[in-house]
Amino acid sequence: MLEAEVREVYSNLRRALEEALEATLHHRRAKEALEAAIAQGILAGEVAGRNAEEREAKARSLYPGLFQALLEAEEALTRAKFRLEVAKARAREVEVLAGLAAGRGEALVLE
Repeated sequence: MLEAEVREVYSNLRRALEEALEATLHHRRAKEALEAAIAQGILAGEVAGRNAEEREAKARSLYPGLFQALLEAEEALTRAKFRLEVAKARAREVEVLAGLAAGRGEALVLE
């Protein structure tokens, strides 16, 4: 395997790690924004109900944009995690191929 290909695989892995971090942070911010809005709504008496389901339904009607933002953040996080797993698998494959190419017959661990 060419050195350029190995570098590209690890560059892709780094990029996938960065994307996963950004998606995680975005998801956390979206969740916190929704939780804060609901808490404020409860304190103001806007989010009320006899049980959790009624309160959630009321919150969904009051804050549809925040619920949508959370859903989109969750989807982006899922996609980022998938891309990260693909990049990790490709890096493991490169390690095995590099080990075989080196004539040792075992994988090189480049952690």
